[in-house]
Amino acid sequence: MKRPWIWTATLVLLALSLAVNFFLVGYAMHGLRQGAAARVLLSEIASSYPPEVRKEFRGILCDNRSRTFQALRDLRSARANLAAAQTAKPFDEAAVKDAMAAVRSATTNLQATMQDYLLTALKNVNAKPAAGG
Repeated sequence: MKRPWIWTATLVLLALSLAVNFFLVGYAMHGLRQGAAARVLLSEIASSYPPEVRKEFRGILCDNRSRTFQALRDLRSARANLAAAQTAKPFDEAAVKDAMAAVRSATTNLQATMQDYLLTALKNVNAKPAAGG
């Protein structure tokens, strides 16, 4: 009489294990799709520059990690302030406009930072003598 209970428990545990595995596989696939989309976007952007410029840019980006992260933190903070201003009660149009201006400024700062890195990479690559020449 104990055997049917053991088989039932085994089948229930197997079903739970399968359900968890399917969930985890689905979760992993979702993360891979998001990562793949980011890689495609980056490769489209980077494909317009030669490999030596991309390599130099990555090096400059790595060397200036703290400046880059600070620009990203500033943008994230400005966006959070804008979200708070938009939902504040009572609605304050001037505060929303100020928050929008701060987001614009932080976005411009981040873009200018990336362009500075790109310009430095282009100058560095062009300053090097051509290989094999």
